Amino acid sequence: MGKFGPKNLQAKFLVGLGSIVLLLGLFFASSLYFHLSSLLDTQVRDKADLVLNQVSSVQGYVREILRPKMYQTLPEGEFVIEAMSSSYISRAIMDRLNLRHSEYYYRRVADNARNPLFEINDDEREILTYFKHNPGSEYWEGYRKINNTDFFVKARPVEFKQSCLMCHGVPEDSPPILLERYGSERGFGHTLGDIAGLVVVGVPVDGAVGKIREATIGYAALYGGGMLLFYALVQMFFNRLIMTNLHRLSGKFRTLFHDDEELGFMKKLDNVDEIEEVVQGLEELGDHVHEMNDQLRQHSENLEQMVEVRTGELTLEAEERRSDVGLFVQLLDGLNKSHTRRQMWHYSLPLIVQRFRAKSGAFICMLASQTYYTWPENTGRPKLPANWKEIITEVEPYYESGKAYIPVWASDASSEGILCLHWDAGARITNQDRNVLRALGQQLGIAMENLAALHNLLRQKDMLQAIVEGISDPLLLMDGGCGVVLANAAARDLCLSFGGDVTDAACSSLFRRGGVFSTCPLKSSLEQGSTLAREVQTADGRSFSLSVFPVAEGVADEARGVVYVRDITQEKQMLVSMQQSEKLATVGQLAAGLAHEINNPLGVIKCYAELLRGAESPQEIASDAEVIIKHASQAESVLQDLLNFARPKQLEPVNLDVGKVVGDAINIFRVQAEKKGVAVEADVAPNLPSIVTNEQPIEQILANLLKNALDAVAEQTGHIIVSVHHVRRTDTLNILVADNGPGIPEGDMLKLFDPFFSTKDVGKGTGLGLAVVYGLAQEIGGTIEMENDNGAVFTVRLPVNTDVERSE
Repeated sequence: MGKFGPKNLQAKFLVGLGSIVLLLGLFFASSLYFHLSSLLDTQVRDKADLVLNQVSSVQGYVREILRPKMYQTLPEGEFVIEAMSSSYISRAIMDRLNLRHSEYYYRRVADNARNPLFEINDDEREILTYFKHNPGSEYWEGYRKINNTDFFVKARPVEFKQSCLMCHGVPEDSPPILLERYGSERGFGHTLGDIAGLVVVGVPVDGAVGKIREATIGYAALYGGGMLLFYALVQMFFNRLIMTNLHRLSGKFRTLFHDDEELGFMKKLDNVDEIEEVVQGLEELGDHVHEMNDQLRQHSENLEQMVEVRTGELTLEAEERRSDVGLFVQLLDGLNKSHTRRQMWHYSLPLIVQRFRAKSGAFICMLASQTYYTWPENTGRPKLPANWKEIITEVEPYYESGKAYIPVWASDASSEGILCLHWDAGARITNQDRNVLRALGQQLGIAMENLAALHNLLRQKDMLQAIVEGISDPLLLMDGGCGVVLANAAARDLCLSFGGDVTDAACSSLFRRGGVFSTCPLKSSLEQGSTLAREVQTADGRSFSLSVFPVAEGVADEARGVVYVRDITQEKQMLVSMQQSEKLATVGQLAAGLAHEINNPLGVIKCYAELLRGAESPQEIASDAEVIIKHASQAESVLQDLLNFARPKQLEPVNLDVGKVVGDAINIFRVQAEKKGVAVEADVAPNLPSIVTNEQPIEQILANLLKNALDAVAEQTGHIIVSVHHVRRTDTLNILVADNGPGIPEGDMLKLFDPFFSTKDVGKGTGLGLAVVYGLAQEIGGTIEMENDNGAVFTVRLPVNTDVERSE
């Protein structure tokens, strides 16, 4: 280690370091002083604002709340200075804050002040003059010396408003108490908008400025002491870490240089400082290194040529790998866009030929089609080698001079064809290219297999779609949430008939609107995993057979089911009609035999009763004979109805005007209706078409229906309407007989047309009237239906211009 003490280099370094430390100390001391001054300025401004805001708050409270309240409380003309003068109150409050004996300075002064103590002085008049020359200014602030003390002063003008003129305008308007206390000379003569006063707040800054100076001087002293210590430490470490190492380095140079020329160079180093000594030694060392470098360059030139050759080979190989990656990416994009094999090969062949720099390329399908694709497209089918079967079966590429035959195969190790590539003579195929071609053949085979599978899947989907669409009954595929996944045309038409679309109408109408099931049949079938069959009746009266076939097991919301719907409305109507016909046929056979067996005894009874009545006999016997004849006639009438019901009638059809028949029937019953006070009306549409039938069945149908309506309605309030209109959609004449009676109970609807069923009291009906009407309507090829709509409504539908079909 060298001796501790100043040296040439060390002296230069320490002088420079001392200058930097001194400049930094001056900079930081100045910065601290200005920063503290800025903080002091901000603090005194905030204090002045606080005092001014407090004064403004007090004066605002007096003007807006206290003074108006005092005017309301005191008698008119009274004025309390201590409670109503904003200037007096604000001064009193600020005096209570003990501002006069504190470091703060506060004055509310005015020109020609009422109290001479608050008359404006010269400094304050200068500020007042500033506000008069600058009417828009709200504040004045600055530093002033007051009583040999530096203050930060902030002032705002006092502008006389309308409420101020009462006390500061003319003496005549001023409260008497002011005149008594201050006289009429001072404080008056001000006008609206006059600026004649100031509110001045001062915050002393002498003490704070002194503290800032003391803090700055203390910081400078502390900094100076710290820098002296730092200076000593730097000198010690510089001597130990730098100077010692420099001496070691120069000593090393002296031991390395032994030649005369080198010794002369070392003598020159004695006249320079340590840095110059090291620099010149390094320059000399650099010359020696340069000479060695020339020798090494000659040896490295041959090595660089070898590296360039190898780098070119690696670059070419890297380009080929990048080309391979780009080829596979492009092929993947093209395969995703291709829908047929032709599209796939027309897209892939140009890319393959360009990547491997081939002259042409082709693919030959070795399956039954024997199709092929080439690029360029004008080239013919290439000739396969003699061992092409081994290429297909063994799935191994085959290479000839300028030719490559790559099997295109999938995962099942069966080739679909051969990819052929041709190059110009002398072209070389590397092992890496052969590996890429083999992988390419497999990927293309997988793509062809996927296209075939996709084609088969689409074909089967189209076939299934055609089958589903061809089913005449509605068929839907629904998920566990009753959402429609797929629906055929019949299902869509059914949904439209419900007034909705296929997404919700079928489900809501078949599963929810009817209110038949406590749980959804679709969800029940999916949860149970079994087929369910239900019968549903919708709000419009149609009936459907509903079958649900689950197609997947699991949670109901995840499974799906096939819903098969069949409209069985006509089947049910036909079944009801057949059941009614069977009842009528059975009753007819019974009635024919019963009428034959009873009619003969009744004829004998009636004959002898006539003889008994015609003979000379007492009046009582004649009266009894009348009773016998009456009841025998009634029984004979019942038997005649049974015979009419049971015996087939031979009627000649004619072109019948139904409107006329309706009018005649109403005229027949009008007398009986008027006797009961019942109104009977006819509503016959104009230009009705004629129907081919006999008049007698129509008259009998109308007679029975009108008779039942007269029995059902109340006297004096009854109302019966017989209407006839043509329905073009069904090409029928509809005869409606409606009354305002109580209607038919729901429980009696299905038995209404049964023989011997009657809702009338005992002895008032035989129960054969509606059965006869039902039989007559069927006999002439029509139908009859009944519904309740503010009474009973019977509708007879008769076909227009059709042959009458009579049933046995």
